[in-house]
Amino acid sequence: MTLEADRQSLLALIADEAVFHGDFTLSSGKQATYYVDMRRLTLDHRAAPAIGRIMLDLIDGLDVAAVGGLTLGADPIANSVLHASVGTDRPLDAFVVRKEPKDHGRGRQIEGADIVGKRVVVLEDTS
Repeated sequence: MTLEADRQSLLALIADEAVFHGDFTLSSGKQATYYVDMRRLTLDHRAAPAIGRIMLDLIDGLDVAAVGGLTLGADPIANSVLHASVGTDRPLDAFVVRKEPKDHGRGRQIEGADIVGKRVVVLEDTS
């Protein structure tokens, strides 16, 4: 599938399954008459592969070792990119950032790939 086909397919899925109309309170406290719930698609088997390929294309040329961001929103996007990168000449790892370090085990705040001293792309799910 081409990137343009991925984009068109993803746009159709967004319009059909991720846009909701009604009265919504946003995290800012503001009111809205529609809501776009991208998590419906970042966790959907039809959309996730396209999301990975599209994001991989967007970050092409950046010298990075991993992608990730604040859990929970970045997790499925990072995993999609990780999987899409496997067949390329530059596979990427993924990481997730907890809001607080764990209070047990290794007490880590960043899970997944070791990113200390490495360049990364930070993802989020709201834009």
